[in-house]
Amino acid sequence: MPTDHASRALRTASLARILSWLAAAIGLGFVLLFLAQAGLFHALMPKQAAAPAPAVQPDRITADSSTVTGIDNERQPYEVKARHGWQDEKTPNLVHLEGPQGKFQRASGGAFTISAEIGRYDTEIKTLDLENNVVLAQGDRFTARMAEAQIAVREKKLVSNSKVQATFGAGGNVDANGMQITDDGARILFLNGVKARFDTASGKGDTVQ
Repeated sequence: MPTDHASRALRTASLARILSWLAAAIGLGFVLLFLAQAGLFHALMPKQAAAPAPAVQPDRITADSSTVTGIDNERQPYEVKARHGWQDEKTPNLVHLEGPQGKFQRASGGAFTISAEIGRYDTEIKTLDLENNVVLAQGDRFTARMAEAQIAVREKKLVSNSKVQATFGAGGNVDANGMQITDDGARILFLNGVKARFDTASGKGDTVQ
């Protein structure tokens, strides 16, 4: 049997091993705490992907239901409006339009409208360029359909170099490959390959060429 001295020595050795393990654990805890405070764990954690940038076009001025009004050279009011419009990125005075429609008043009386699917309005020189399903109407006087048209807003001058189909309220129709409107809307010229049929005399001021 072991002596009392040997038993005490064995207990002392066991206690020393336990204290050594406890000291090592405490030391490891201090090291982990230091690393956590130093941000090492945060740096080692996988980083979340950055949120994608918003899908917007910078420096673009847009407006819904935009409207431009003014006075033409005959001191008559005009209006150009659209469902949606935005400023051109390279040419600030150019405004792109969706669903544009212009309303103009003749000095001699009567009004006419012109509409299209898309267009561009120049705020400096006051021109309106229209494309796709362009429709010009002067009340019951006549209606003309074309693919494109350019309008000098202040002069109420229209030029189209596309195929034109016009129907007159007085009776008759005209097919042509171009059209011009001048003299405050009183003079209508059909150009290039004109085919006309009239049931009665056309209204005064209408000229077919």
